[in-house]
Amino acid sequence: MKNGKYGISDVAEMLGVSKSTVSRVINGNEGVGPELRKKVMDFINEIGYQPNTIAQSLSKGRMNIVALILGDIRNPFYADLTFNIQRILNDNGYMVMVLNSEYNIDRELEFLKLTEQFNFAGLILITAQEKAIEERLKNMEMPKVLVNRILPYYTGDSVLIDNFQAGYQATMHLIELGHRHIGFIKGPGVSSASSQRFAGYRQVLENYGFSFDEKCVFESDLKLETGRALAQQFLEIKERPSAMVVVNDMTAIGFMDGCRKAGIRIPEELSIISFDDIAMASMYGIELTTISQHVDEMGEKAAHLMLKQLNDKDAKTERIIMEPTLIVRKTTCECSEI
Repeated sequence: MKNGKYGISDVAEMLGVSKSTVSRVINGNEGVGPELRKKVMDFINEIGYQPNTIAQSLSKGRMNIVALILGDIRNPFYADLTFNIQRILNDNGYMVMVLNSEYNIDRELEFLKLTEQFNFAGLILITAQEKAIEERLKNMEMPKVLVNRILPYYTGDSVLIDNFQAGYQATMHLIELGHRHIGFIKGPGVSSASSQRFAGYRQVLENYGFSFDEKCVFESDLKLETGRALAQQFLEIKERPSAMVVVNDMTAIGFMDGCRKAGIRIPEELSIISFDDIAMASMYGIELTTISQHVDEMGEKAAHLMLKQLNDKDAKTERIIMEPTLIVRKTTCECSEI
């Protein structure tokens, strides 16, 4: 016994049986009679024996832990995604280790190295569109699921929203309300979701022959406080757009707050639409028009794709593309300049 904790050797010695017998009982393996099995189980329950699950996992060749690499756990979208992934995997005997990269590519590469070193059961990731990361993933043999991202040469399982269609749909909503001068707040350049939404926005402008104004395009790191700061830049534009498409709800909420504090009436003077449909987006006083990514369903599908691979190494690869849904609330209205 070490540090007040019993090990398999201690249990075996106190019961007068072999270590292999105790190990078979703890792991639910055959080869132990019912009476002896009951005797061992009763004893370990009585002394409060706790098996070393990490050591057991390592002895079997892998840990029952799935790594989840994401950009910023403070973002409610990622928090909801994590909750649903963890719920499904926990119910199936797997733990989830959340690795928060803060959108740092070097840190993501370190996390990928870590998952291999510790022989995790699998990897779920929302990663940067970066060649070094894609190269690393290509050489990793563990089960992998890519969430809401596109990597050009990634061929494993993935689940994502149609982000091009989401950007197109958001911009079309504003066009249908009569807006012609529409700006955009992008996400980090390494985010394929952001670039696809921006591409959808550009496509609508091209289809309708509306000019693209680079002065009305900003870049965000997806954070609330950045949205507030971008509102100040927006106010400096001479000919301001009548509407803005914003890459995610958190940035949009910050941007909207900054604009309102500067005296801009929303939506009467500025319509705003964004993406995610986080819980905060529907709150009184915010009531943000947004494109839902169905984050609960996305998380569940990611977890089930992982379980499929964990249970069958020869399972067929899947790429699930979900359709975005427009949620109209109170931050968009007909353009007053019509």
